[in-house]
Amino acid sequence: MAKLGQPNYLSLSTRISILLGSIILITMGAFSIFSLMKQEENSFDAVTRNTLLLSQSIEKVLRVSMFRNRRDEISAALKDIVGEHGILSARILNDRGIVKFSSQPSELNWQIPLSNKLCQNCHPGGSGTAVYAPNGFYSHYFDKAKDVLHSSLPVYNAPSCYKSNCHASESGIAQNLIPDVNVASGPYHDSTKTILGFIEINVSTKGVMADLERTRYQLVILTLIITLLASALAYFSIRRLVGKPVKNLVEGTRRVAQGDFTYEIPAGKGELKILAESFNHMQNQLQMTEAQLIESEKLASAGRIANQIANEINNPLTGIIIYSERLAEASGTGRDMSEDYETIRKQALRIRDSVRNILSLAKLETSRFEQTDVAAIIKHAISLVEKLAGFRNIHIISKLNSNLPIISADPGLIKQVMLNLFLISSENMSAGGVLNISAVFNRESNRIEVRIDDSGKGISKAALAVLSDEHLNTNLQNIDRTGISLAVCKDIIALHKGKLTAELKAGGGTSITFELPA
Repeated sequence: MAKLGQPNYLSLSTRISILLGSIILITMGAFSIFSLMKQEENSFDAVTRNTLLLSQSIEKVLRVSMFRNRRDEISAALKDIVGEHGILSARILNDRGIVKFSSQPSELNWQIPLSNKLCQNCHPGGSGTAVYAPNGFYSHYFDKAKDVLHSSLPVYNAPSCYKSNCHASESGIAQNLIPDVNVASGPYHDSTKTILGFIEINVSTKGVMADLERTRYQLVILTLIITLLASALAYFSIRRLVGKPVKNLVEGTRRVAQGDFTYEIPAGKGELKILAESFNHMQNQLQMTEAQLIESEKLASAGRIANQIANEINNPLTGIIIYSERLAEASGTGRDMSEDYETIRKQALRIRDSVRNILSLAKLETSRFEQTDVAAIIKHAISLVEKLAGFRNIHIISKLNSNLPIISADPGLIKQVMLNLFLISSENMSAGGVLNISAVFNRESNRIEVRIDDSGKGISKAALAVLSDEHLNTNLQNIDRTGISLAVCKDIIALHKGKLTAELKAGGGTSITFELPA
């Protein structure tokens, strides 16, 4: 069974802060991942749109330049755009995939195979027959291995191409965009032809990827910072608003479990304030109940002793009556009556001491700690019981060390413990026996150890159970008077920060020990 006051777990504030930090981390992580994916998508969409706009601009330059047969302007334009905004290369193909213009002269007259990914949209599987491509069709794909965006914009056959004198030059000579031959001036392109060629542009996305990587790093750092700050703020807030009141409540329950009902939990706020007030009210009720139980047991002990002292009072009263009658009879004889007077005086003093003992036991007292001599209390308790009828056949042996220190205790409560334990021992030795009482000072533990051994029949297991931690689960209806007395003694010793134990001896009898801090 785990001992109170020795927690081996994380505090409530720490656990809630860890949970909250984990939730924030997961939430921020999911948000960051979604943001990065969206940003990546938007970035590539922006690159794709810019590339499309650039291709459309090149297309306009191409049409104007081809109308005027200014091929050098087209080549110069392609070379000029390379290097701007990450553009790696640009080229213009005819409808048969032959490179007619390029920013890289080495590519001129290359035949682009239909297996090229840019051709797959119109020629799936590399088929020579092209599928229908709607007007405004734009093909592109992203090469992740090289961080390059490849794009292709078809050059559609417009009315201006098949209704006018295309490729007109100042000399009236016309040239086709596709072949390398000169033809007579006039409409050249067939109106049934859909696509005249393609404009291909390759754009590097390394800059975009670098920006995304930088954003990813910043989001990770920001997520960690927000998580740490939120967790720290939550920890200190929860510790102040929840952790401290709960810690006070745990400390209060620990002290109550140890028998200390004097600790009052500071009131918090809201529900915790109600909980603290309820606990304090419960503790006050327990303290009152404990006091009532102690006083009840004290009166019960006084009643048992009074029953035995009644016999002690009866004997001297009988002697007083007899000697008083003798004095009355001999009053006229002149005989010396001093011995009879002394006998009457002693018997009367004996009655007075007995009555005082009864009154001191029955007197109701509140807990009052003061400097107390435990040895003197033990001796006084022995003197109270050794002349009782229940102790006439009991031989009391006391061994009290002379170095017992003075301690802070309630002398009345300690006396009650001693008398209760003596009476328990006498009830176990109704036929007589030996009662050994010893008290020593243990310097290592800085405690006074008092031990009471009897040679009687022994205390019942049900009564001994009240001294164990399981006594809280014991049915009070099954506990006898001895068990109740032991429970009261245990609570009194616990009130003094001590401990009371009892065990049955192998040879018969009971050994009861309690410790008091010096």
